[in-house]
Amino acid sequence: MDRKQETQARINMYGLLSRFLIEEIDEDTLKKIRSNPDLLELLPRTKEWKTFFEKEPKKLIEEELNVDFTTVFLLNVYPYESVFMNDEGHIDPTVTNPTLVFYREHGYMIDLNKTRALSPDHIAIEMEFMMTLAQEELEAMEKDNEEKVRNLRQIQKKFLEEHLANWGPIYLMAAKDMAETPFYQDVCELALEFILSDYEYLIETLEEGATV
Repeated sequence: MDRKQETQARINMYGLLSRFLIEEIDEDTLKKIRSNPDLLELLPRTKEWKTFFEKEPKKLIEEELNVDFTTVFLLNVYPYESVFMNDEGHIDPTVTNPTLVFYREHGYMIDLNKTRALSPDHIAIEMEFMMTLAQEELEAMEKDNEEKVRNLRQIQKKFLEEHLANWGPIYLMAAKDMAETPFYQDVCELALEFILSDYEYLIETLEEGATV
């Protein structure tokens, strides 16, 4: 796999995880997961969870998955950086939110009215930001713009250091412990492992100096 393929794979993973963590899955998404062997390989507990495949989709979502999503992400372990990093433990939707400031500094605009998030530091929004940066990186690679590629990798590394990788793993461990379904246990573990591995990947590529 060359650097372009690796970058596309990173884009896909950030997009997938962002989708899983921003809102409940629907029947169409469920059917896609069930019929995708490659995706199921990333979800080992889910792959062995007979209920996931045998229960009627609507009932599985309403009686199992949605209940777990609500219990974990909406009622108990709030997926916001400000909750985990501030002493007050409150969601910070203000314009001075450090995550929002980072977005603005790098030209990223977020319309919360189009999402389920209450604040720009929701873990799924932070993953979407990383996906956007990786997409820009891939575009720069296609144009052989090595300076821009390196700059975008530095921005991604900095965002992980200061934000997503700084609190995400702690959050995801707590969410995984709270989750009762194999699916959301898998999602939390996959997200945790990917954040850490992506940080190592960015360090490696920056040290190598290779852009393609």
